[in-house]
Amino acid sequence: MSIANDKYKENLKQAAEFLIKGGTLLSESCGKCNGIQVKKNNEITCIICGNITVLEKTKPKKDTDSSVQVDDSMSEKIGKRLKELVIDIGSDKNLDEEEQRLRVINNYIKILEKIKYLN
Repeated sequence: MSIANDKYKENLKQAAEFLIKGGTLLSESCGKCNGIQVKKNNEITCIICGNITVLEKTKPKKDTDSSVQVDDSMSEKIGKRLKELVIDIGSDKNLDEEEQRLRVINNYIKILEKIKYLN
């Protein structure tokens, strides 16, 4: 078996792993060899020649027409409430109430992540 054939098989195997892990085949061919390319996260890899292109991360545009204005006081309020809830974890003997507390904590964390995204 030739070295080129081994390299091709290795590239093909890596591309298959990318696809299994959520990568996508691209319709654009490789700029070096016109080969098939696979994209995973911000990395494009050619199956044929193994050329790797790393894309710059672009921040999604903010919705400037949004009617909801997010400020630091919202994050602070949620942060304080989150602290209170976390401190109380394990204090309930009622597992239903404890489970509800954990759901609320999870929802607050999601809200904080969204606030960070909007800012």
